Amino acid sequence: MSKFLERDLIYIDFDPSKGSEINKRRPALVISRNEYNQNGRLAIVCPITSTPKERRFLVPLNNAIEKGLLKEGSKVNIAQVASLDVSENGDRNPEKIGELDLEEFYKVIQYFLYNFNNPARF
Repeated sequence: MSKFLERDLIYIDFDPSKGSEINKRRPALVISRNEYNQNGRLAIVCPITSTPKERRFLVPLNNAIEKGLLKEGSKVNIAQVASLDVSENGDRNPEKIGELDLEEFYKVIQYFLYNFNNPARF
């Protein structure tokens, strides 16, 4: 059972990775529902990057930055979603940073749904 909840900001190890997959230990946002997280060892996460690049799939996390939870320039990468083992013996060493506020979380999810040709426009 995962101890992490939807909207949690965590540090987690994305290695091993291959090719263009995101790598190394970095912050991530838990986007899976609590029911999913509590029924197993997995959580669905989006990695967080601090790249200065501007891309449609990089969503700024201004509120989390202002609260001091993440460093300046942090953005959720909604194009590199991963289902990862977040259990204590899953070798990814997850640790909670904090929680994303509801408004900012909904913004991320709205952009995430755009990956699936959702008719919603923003």
